[in-house]
Amino acid sequence: MNDGHRGGSDISTHKPLCAVTRDPRVVIAVACGVLLILCVASLLCGITAYSPRDLYNDPDAYSIVFNLRLPRTLFAVLVGAGLSMVGACYQALFKNYLASPFTLGVSSGAALAASSALVFGLTSSSIGLDISVCAILGALLSIALITSLSMRSRYNHGSTLLLVGIVYSFFCSSLLTLIQYLCDYSQLFRVTRWMMGGIPAVGWGDLALGTVFVAVALVWLMRNERGLDLMLFGDDIATVKGIDVPRLTRASFVLTSFVVGWVVAQCGVIGFVGIIVPALCRAMIGLRHKFLIPLSCLVGAMLVVLCDVLGRVIIAPFEIPAGVFTSVIGGPAFIVIMLTQGRKSGALL
Repeated sequence: MNDGHRGGSDISTHKPLCAVTRDPRVVIAVACGVLLILCVASLLCGITAYSPRDLYNDPDAYSIVFNLRLPRTLFAVLVGAGLSMVGACYQALFKNYLASPFTLGVSSGAALAASSALVFGLTSSSIGLDISVCAILGALLSIALITSLSMRSRYNHGSTLLLVGIVYSFFCSSLLTLIQYLCDYSQLFRVTRWMMGGIPAVGWGDLALGTVFVAVALVWLMRNERGLDLMLFGDDIATVKGIDVPRLTRASFVLTSFVVGWVVAQCGVIGFVGIIVPALCRAMIGLRHKFLIPLSCLVGAMLVVLCDVLGRVIIAPFEIPAGVFTSVIGGPAFIVIMLTQGRKSGALL
């Protein structure tokens, strides 16, 4: 990692997007309340809307809400929290506001690995590889490749990393298109679903595994929140202050790759969550990761739950994948963030 990052998206050279006038603890408490309201709405809304009274009087309503909608809602919470947390981590390690699993191509790499395993029979009973394992390996290899390529560049800074990630993402998308052409119809549906990104109906076992991945990564990042703060000012300063930069970077990449790989294996590529959520949270409470990471998890969970509810109710009984809504919201937000940081430093990238 290079400490001399310069460019339009360098975090170390920028202040928060707005003045920090709010108590972070109050903002986090409000976010918890809003997330709870959205989760209740997710349980009651769908193809058929239920009221709390229906849960007591109608056994079918009770079964649908607690056996189908509750795991799905909790899954959406994990997905949003995990992607937002990873985005905040990447932006600190790479010192770039636009770094995220989506823009760096990590999500695309995980999707490519999972799709390839499915199409070429690596998940068959004779070989026995799980889709999640393939996606996690794809995420790990992607982040290692992107970091290696960016560090070999003559102009080693955050903008170079972003450009390498975008090119890599396009490359993975091209290979995914080729794989779609080679798929049979049953495989084609699943690969297409991965590329769109959506919250599926999941079991409690999948939910438990995801909880472990997200919780372990969250605990690690919270224990190293001071190191992430210091990384914003450069690797040399962080080292002088006693931070083992290589260890922090490697461990963070490994743990977050597990989160990204699990998310992609279960619900596909959900874009822009890791960009727009940390940016919004920094605008509200500033750069301290002690508060930024928990708030990003909450706001990310709110965003994905909201997008999932909208996808279920707008054209019911048909369903729009949540990734469609995050891309519609995230595309303009990406441009706004890029232009904002470009004006502050005199260059877009």
